[in-house]
Amino acid sequence: MMHILVVGTNHKVAPVEVREKVAFSEDCLPTAYNYFLANGIDEVVLLSTCNRTEVYAATRERISESKLLALWLSFFGITAEELESRFYAYQDQEAARHLFRVACGLDSMMLGETQILGQVKDAYEEAQKLGAVGTYLGELFRRAIKVGKRARAETGISKGAMSVGGAAVELAKHIFANLQTCTVLLVGAGEMGTDTAKALVQAGAKQLLVCNRTLSRAEELASKLGGQVIPFDELAKTLPRADIIIASTGAQHYILTKTMVANAIRQRRYRPLFLIDIAVPRNIDPEAGELDNVFLFDIDDLEQVVQEYLEERRKEVPKVESLIEHELRNFVVWLGERKAKPLIVHILKETQQKAQQTLEEIFNELPNLSEDEKQTIAAKVRALTMWILDAPLRRIKQLAHSDGIIEAAEKLFAIDESSREKSSKEVQDK
Repeated sequence: MMHILVVGTNHKVAPVEVREKVAFSEDCLPTAYNYFLANGIDEVVLLSTCNRTEVYAATRERISESKLLALWLSFFGITAEELESRFYAYQDQEAARHLFRVACGLDSMMLGETQILGQVKDAYEEAQKLGAVGTYLGELFRRAIKVGKRARAETGISKGAMSVGGAAVELAKHIFANLQTCTVLLVGAGEMGTDTAKALVQAGAKQLLVCNRTLSRAEELASKLGGQVIPFDELAKTLPRADIIIASTGAQHYILTKTMVANAIRQRRYRPLFLIDIAVPRNIDPEAGELDNVFLFDIDDLEQVVQEYLEERRKEVPKVESLIEHELRNFVVWLGERKAKPLIVHILKETQQKAQQTLEEIFNELPNLSEDEKQTIAAKVRALTMWILDAPLRRIKQLAHSDGIIEAAEKLFAIDESSREKSSKEVQDK
């Protein structure tokens, strides 16, 4: 019987300076996989992202958490003491539950984030490519990817914005029918403003204009984001061209006054204008938001939108947990069936041999039976044998995942240890 174990560390238990010591880079993956397989691990998948590194292992002989952790750390030449208690470990069913939660985004820094599902899929495919995945981890990861997809398709766990840039995109979609017709104007070079502009461009905005007091900085940002530079002294006359304006400068006063915005909206013939003021102190006069068809949001407004979406995602967690538990039950049944397979094969083999021996005794005692009569008797005996075995064997498969069931069944069918080991060797996992 194979056993599944995961050891890992993530953003919840270790800071980045610890996580980076034990992260598997893309370049070292072939060497790492060979290392684990050469040290008694039958199957292994390495999941390494910005926020987590996890080693999933399947072994015929149960190994301890400390042994797998020591293997992992020794690959990087560090000791367990250096990691202290900054890791976690799960066995079998709990290991499966953990991976399912990871794939669904429930264990992420950003609840419900979608990137992790692709990372789980990539890790599985890389392990496959390097010949490190077999029956058990293959089934586990396929089910994890399946439940991760279901969580996003059947619940709202990934719905809505989880960053200021994402919140801006979500709001823009409510204001404009089609972002592909929108021009974005970024005023300033603040990091959050730049990220917001990038998010809008990635969401499909038609054009990006970049305006900054320092021309070289504007040119640098425009080059990075694929935008067009607007000289700072042309800001006022450029405003009517923009559908979405992001203000993110270090100025201590309003860069956009109510009068400037009023002139812009009038020249736009009152087509909607979305103003995003991410600066602290604010760059846009709050009174500009009172103008018709002007939608003004500052950093607090956007953070509130993020929190509202986060709260909506939190409400979806029970639905995702329900999906996980359903898939987990199916996986546990599958594990039980694999666990019961050697025993069932042994019982069927022994019973068939006994049935054949009994038939031969009957035929010897009744030498005048025709071939047709012999075949009829043989069919009836075999059918009766299978009928007697059908119910107990099905129950063994259904309950095999429970502790002690296989051992109890072995005693019930009088199977000794040597017979069990022989049957296990004959049933090879493919």
